Amino acid sequence: MTATAIPLDHTLTLVSDTAINIYHFSPSGQVAATIGTKNGPVSAPVFSWRVASADCIEIAGSDGHVERWINIRIEGDLLHAECNGFARTFTIRKLSP
Repeated sequence: MTATAIPLDHTLTLVSDTAINIYHFSPSGQVAATIGTKNGPVSAPVFSWRVASADCIEIAGSDGHVERWINIRIEGDLLHAECNGFARTFTIRKLSP
């Protein structure tokens, strides 16, 4: 796996008033996710991920659906990326031991 801007062994939480998107990227190529809507249904799938370039990753589900995060950049404790055409901002938090 090549270098990426994604902080491994950290939790990324989408900044949103309505959606829940929480990701934990592991160095092994898996990402545990919590996805859903606030006050609505939530699921916790495990996806695979790979580095496509220094500022792009691909997250793949078991159904073959691939989500691309491009133009990834980190500013302090925020990660910004374009995810399938939508600008998204995530907070970055180190996992507790």
